[in-house]
Amino acid sequence: MFDMRYMRLQPVLERIAALTGDRLLITIDGPCGSGKSTLAKELAAVTGADVVHMDDFVIPYACKTAERLAQPGGNADVERLMTEVLQPWIAAGYASYRPYLCHTDALGETAEVCGRILILEGSYANLPPIREIAALRLFIRVPANEQQERLLKRVGPARLQTFNERWIPLENAYFSAFELPDPECMLIAPCYDQAE
Repeated sequence: MFDMRYMRLQPVLERIAALTGDRLLITIDGPCGSGKSTLAKELAAVTGADVVHMDDFVIPYACKTAERLAQPGGNADVERLMTEVLQPWIAAGYASYRPYLCHTDALGETAEVCGRILILEGSYANLPPIREIAALRLFIRVPANEQQERLLKRVGPARLQTFNERWIPLENAYFSAFELPDPECMLIAPCYDQAE
């Protein structure tokens, strides 16, 4: 039986179907709490793509200097993402990497990606080295009040304060510095997990 929630994916799936090339990188960017992970999961279920999360490429605590975090997108370890995942996958259709685990400040078990389509989801997925090789760039918009409600439900009041004081300003600085969403981004409405 056809799942009606995938009907909203139709415009994105049509864009993907029109793309050519041996490797297709699709990026999903936008504010925290907008539904990037949900959209990535739904697209992967339909297309058979592998998903890589930008959260797996956060810089370690030792690198979170004031200078690094002052750089738009400086919280992302884009250098490691490029060398361990994107460059090998583009060259050979396969890559392996170890995701960064924030709660332990260490790298986790090895993960692998392969195949023609790779979805990269998360804030900072449109940093310049990535956007240059992306076949399709999606950007989810969410109103600020709705973002607050969604984050409150997801992380609770104490962690929401941290998001408001630290993570959201870093994201907003990144969006502003790189003028995101730019005209080449396909804009998407907020995505809702079935549990919501």
